Amino acid sequence: MTRVLVVDDNEDNLYLLEVLLRANDYEVEVARHGADALLKAKNTLPDIVVSDLLMPVMDGYTLLGRWKADPDLNEVPFVVHTATYTDPEDERLALSMGADGFILKPCEPEDFLVKLRSACDTSAKSQPPSIRDPGESDEEHLREYSETLIRKLEHKTLQLEESNRKLKADIAAREFVETALRESEERFRQLAESVDDVFWLSEVGGARIIYISPRFEEVWGHSPKILYDSPSDWLKFVHPRDRDRVEASLSTYASGGWDETFRILRADSQERWIRSRAFPVLDSMGRAYRVAGVSRDVTQFRLLEEQFRQAQKLEAIGRLAGGVAHDFNNLLSVILTYANFARSAAEPGTQLSSDIEEVHRAGKRAAALTRQLLAFSRQQVLEPQVLGLGELLRGMEPMLRRLLSEDIEFSLARGALSAAERSCDVLADPTQIEQIVMNLVVNAGDAMPSGGTLTVNVGSVELTEEGTQAYPGLKPGRYAELTVSDTGIGMDDTVRAQIFEPFFTTKEIGQGTGLGLATVFGIVQQSQGHISVTSELGVGTTFKVYLPRTDRPRQ
Repeated sequence: MTRVLVVDDNEDNLYLLEVLLRANDYEVEVARHGADALLKAKNTLPDIVVSDLLMPVMDGYTLLGRWKADPDLNEVPFVVHTATYTDPEDERLALSMGADGFILKPCEPEDFLVKLRSACDTSAKSQPPSIRDPGESDEEHLREYSETLIRKLEHKTLQLEESNRKLKADIAAREFVETALRESEERFRQLAESVDDVFWLSEVGGARIIYISPRFEEVWGHSPKILYDSPSDWLKFVHPRDRDRVEASLSTYASGGWDETFRILRADSQERWIRSRAFPVLDSMGRAYRVAGVSRDVTQFRLLEEQFRQAQKLEAIGRLAGGVAHDFNNLLSVILTYANFARSAAEPGTQLSSDIEEVHRAGKRAAALTRQLLAFSRQQVLEPQVLGLGELLRGMEPMLRRLLSEDIEFSLARGALSAAERSCDVLADPTQIEQIVMNLVVNAGDAMPSGGTLTVNVGSVELTEEGTQAYPGLKPGRYAELTVSDTGIGMDDTVRAQIFEPFFTTKEIGQGTGLGLATVFGIVQQSQGHISVTSELGVGTTFKVYLPRTDRPRQ
């Protein structure tokens, strides 16, 4: 079996030649450079050597020179196999140095084997080579060898320079793309983090959330990680009253777009209104493969809408009530005047005197109702003055207790009133403020038919820009806060939404006019304040009235 020594520093070349030669019944030994080849050839003499020219440690030309100068090796055929030294001068130099064959890479396997056998046959037929003195100076070969190396070095240098130029251009292009990408990401980050809306991107069907902006945590009160981990959880945050409607509308989510307004419950149980819109993202074939969406907290807008609708109702009914009240007031003046005349002329203790007294009392009640109508319509003549809410409540306490049944525990926060006397001064008509307190206390008493606890308190608060978002119409500043809480039957959402509407009442016919809370609402609005209510069935109701504080001195 013919023994071949393959010399090459490229592992792929070694592997290919080894497979090819072994498949054709050659015994193969490999070496990574010329010095390694000389050492292995000394140990086991090969039948032929196939060597690359460009190698580290000792190149192919040097190996060829030493091979042919060695008396133990010079008869072994030496075949050059190269992909670098491809010029005719390179082949001529190798042959002049004693090479038996010169094969260029790449070469078809059959052609390689033919050339290899031809080199072996040529070497066998030729005369034994003369052995040169290893110390002999072959100036011609040395000159040609040096010129070849210089030429290849120049060629490699040019290749390296071109590769370096291309590499620099590629690096510059990559840096440009990376810079543009960073700038694009930074612009998107600034947009997503600065806008109040919540941006999100998901796969069709919502199986995976690709992106959701940080604003989500501020609006929903939950970390975005919840949706990244479980995208379907967003439906759990929708208010139970709106959940079925929202879920039913999802059929258009990824087709023609989606636009819904619904309520959510935050992590702190706070209720907010959200308007959410989604738009399909289409691929090059026109098919939806992603969904882009934007959600906005519209709680403030909803409150303003409700306030606007309420104001429209109050304005329309107020005009009617004001006109009726003026005309009715004129009639009452006549009725009360003649009732006084008749009461003076009637014999005391008689049935007639008693009847006239009832007429007079009915006229007084009608006059009180007229004042309510005028206050509701904002046509009442106001006499604003600086007053302390704490002192006003302290003076009203005996009368308020008489308005309540004995099974209602009335609590007036005296400590808070004392501390608030100087910090809760407001500029308002005392009669109107008394009307507010009386109406709220009477309503609270009516809401506790089986008894309970009624608490009235006064405090001072300072509302910031963010704090006024829950109170439409209020500006940031200092406010006196009047709180009236009861432990009564409470209200559901439907009733709570209508309590400030004129003539709306849950009492039986003849038990109420439905103007009490509407009058309170009108007075508060007229005083540039705000009234809010929270209630729960079976738990109770709390009214909070906010009135602007004043630093004017008391008269």
